[in-house]
Amino acid sequence: MSAFNKNIYQNKRFLFYLGLLISFFVTFAEVIRGTHYNFLVFANATRDFWNGILPYTDEFCIRNLREYLYTPVFSVLFTPFAFFNDNIGAFLWNIFNYIMFYFAVFTLPEGKFSDRTKCMIFLYALPILAQSLFSCQYNVTVAYIYIFAYTLMEKDKSFWAILLILISGLTKIYGIFEMALIFCYPKFWKNVGYAAIMSIVLLSLPLLKLSFTEILPYYEEWCNTLMIHQSSRVWESIFYAEPLSQYLLPNFRIIQIGSLCLLIILFFLSYKKWDNSSFRAQCIGILTGWIVLMSDSSEIHTYLIAISGYLLWYWTRIHHSMLDKILFWSIFFLFCIVPIDIICPVPVMLFLTKTLWIHIWIYMVTWIVMIYKTLCIKPEQSNPVHFNEVGGDDDGIDIVCPVYNPHAGFIDKLKKCINDIRAHYPTRQIHLIISNDGSDRGFDSSVKSEIIQSIDDAEIIDNTHKGKGSAVRSGIAASKAKYAVYTDIDMPYSINSVITIMDYLLKGYDLVIATRDDEYYSNLTLKRKILSYGSKLLNRIFLGIRHTDTQGGLKGLSIMAKRAMAKTSIDGFLFDTQFVKIATEDNLSIIDIKAKLNPGIRMSNFSNKAIVSELRNFFIILLSIKS
Repeated sequence: MSAFNKNIYQNKRFLFYLGLLISFFVTFAEVIRGTHYNFLVFANATRDFWNGILPYTDEFCIRNLREYLYTPVFSVLFTPFAFFNDNIGAFLWNIFNYIMFYFAVFTLPEGKFSDRTKCMIFLYALPILAQSLFSCQYNVTVAYIYIFAYTLMEKDKSFWAILLILISGLTKIYGIFEMALIFCYPKFWKNVGYAAIMSIVLLSLPLLKLSFTEILPYYEEWCNTLMIHQSSRVWESIFYAEPLSQYLLPNFRIIQIGSLCLLIILFFLSYKKWDNSSFRAQCIGILTGWIVLMSDSSEIHTYLIAISGYLLWYWTRIHHSMLDKILFWSIFFLFCIVPIDIICPVPVMLFLTKTLWIHIWIYMVTWIVMIYKTLCIKPEQSNPVHFNEVGGDDDGIDIVCPVYNPHAGFIDKLKKCINDIRAHYPTRQIHLIISNDGSDRGFDSSVKSEIIQSIDDAEIIDNTHKGKGSAVRSGIAASKAKYAVYTDIDMPYSINSVITIMDYLLKGYDLVIATRDDEYYSNLTLKRKILSYGSKLLNRIFLGIRHTDTQGGLKGLSIMAKRAMAKTSIDGFLFDTQFVKIATEDNLSIIDIKAKLNPGIRMSNFSNKAIVSELRNFFIILLSIKS
């Protein structure tokens, strides 16, 4: 399948070039105005280092309009960018950082992050990434090093992970805290040895220019600059957030150290969770939240680091409460959208961030929720899958029919359809499963007995009345064959359509969806037409589902599709939409097949109450970014 046949927001190639274009544009906007100050500071400090001039002075600050806050290790590593022309160097710096961030996201461990999840992480972070690139910030580097290091540790490449962590931590202190994660991985003492040796090597890099007597004073001057820098302005951390800054700021060191000690205690009390890769990713989210929220000198762009960690936390959670989802979108709005002045008017931005400080308080609440859910309660358990993947005849097909208060005479039609299917597949076991949704009429014991007597190998499952989605889910859970098909009890589709669905299923597709043709829509009432076309439009625009005709009521499922069905939660009619969305997220192979209805099929009428209920279900699907 061509990469561009996918939904555009799930197309990795498109996203790469989109981000590259944005990176080029924001860099051009800064360079053309000559306001790429951060890059100039990095470059000038690096040149001063090689020229034997100390960059941690008032003279340097006056000349460059800001302090130089990075170690001499940074000056050595930044050298390749510093000796280009300032404008070209700024482009190279930003494009390099953008590409590294992109690859950090898209090389996250495959077993834990699907391609779709990686696309969502990238898109979510892209606006604040663009803001950081706009200022030529080093925060981008710290953010992608956190991600890369996690991935490398998960792939048992601890040497390279520790090297990256130390490069980050010995250039800007934020990165060093990720070293705590080595407790969670095997070969602890070997990793400690790596860290000790690489620390010595990296800290000694300035000896390429400095003498042994010069290097220690150089580091001392860097520390002094950091201490002064903290008190130079109002920053974007919890200590400056109104209305409590007058209480928090005077005690910021106590709060920093106290909160870190508490995290360390909770971390070690959770030692039984250390072998869980999701736990490790979630710890990164907590850690990045701490280093930015509790920082002496966070800027709004610095939250790229925290948000990168938060996204690892969010996407490795199995279940998302309504609070999780509200916080998720609030953070996106406040940190990714509000700071962009071409989108949010400056007075509005200042009111939200400098009067209310709502962005900091929202992130603080989120961070506390992260700590509680990761370190203070039992780890999440995924919902068990309650069906047999392969049972009985491996090549058998189970036909699942949900039923609720059926019309009289349905048994003869059902029997004929089952017999026709068996005649078409004489070598396959065709098993009928009828899932009763708590019918209170038309499906009493006499009807059940007639079904058992009339149709060989028929199975009836009785459920409490919850809705069609619940009945189908129950029927699929009872399926023991390799393949399953579900359709309504009155067999509304032609036998040829049902067999076509089965044929494509047997060709290897995971999910085969029956879509309705023009003749079907021509027989609908105006209300039903509006509902049907409106449903397809909402699926396309808001859910990003390419297979928009989800409500056909006839589908073929492989084992993988059965797994996707087991993840659904909606009991009403929109379970179909949720199912297709989950199957899409799981990267299942899906195909649409045009199907014809039998003549004389009566369409059910939707009451206004049912429409309101299904709209509520639609919003549940919309908020369920990850199922």
